[in-house]
Amino acid sequence: MPDEGDGGRRVATRAATGGGARGQIGLENPMTTLAPTAQRILAAARRVLERDGFDGLRLQAIAEEAGEPKASIAYHFGNKAGLVATLVDYLMHDANLALIRETQRLPVGEGRIHALVDGERRIVADRDAQQQFFEVLPHALRDADLRPRVATLYEGYRETVLRCLGAGDEADRRRLLPVAMLMIAIVDGLAIQHGLDEGLDVTAAIELWERVVQPHLNEAGAVPGR
Repeated sequence: MPDEGDGGRRVATRAATGGGARGQIGLENPMTTLAPTAQRILAAARRVLERDGFDGLRLQAIAEEAGEPKASIAYHFGNKAGLVATLVDYLMHDANLALIRETQRLPVGEGRIHALVDGERRIVADRDAQQQFFEVLPHALRDADLRPRVATLYEGYRETVLRCLGAGDEADRRRLLPVAMLMIAIVDGLAIQHGLDEGLDVTAAIELWERVVQPHLNEAGAVPGR
């Protein structure tokens, strides 16, 4: 197999094995940090997932879609669970990157919290990405190999919210972690409802969440001067 350098494989392996969470990986795009062959495989896996669902996400089908030998998947991603974990990270990367960029340009306070909540609203509204994500999630709950990898990605999603809220020391993190957990639960729940009912407007629910969470963040010290 041609040697494409080890950098792309190293990033894929880190995400696939649970060696890094989104908050730790930072702003790297899982696609652009992979070797060219791995990029083709990942793009092919997304097309197969979108077209055929998780049941169609077989290694041979992905290899044929990518025009690569099946052995390339093991070389770049370790196994199917590693490929799927990297695929989920890729699906959610742009939305989480936007959250970080939009919140960090604002001082810690109500404006930053509003930007975070508004960013989560856009994640809920992205039906295509959410549909593909929810194709994977039920299998992650049952698959002993995939579950810890997706759990690591969720750890990264919590890190993203904590980062957006300006959590600094460990005491901040302990106070704000329940907010991050609830925010992710609300996003996932609203995304399911929006996916089932395309005409459902989730804006009012998001706005209600913001009104509910603001007093708690004030008390927790996430809004300076309160």
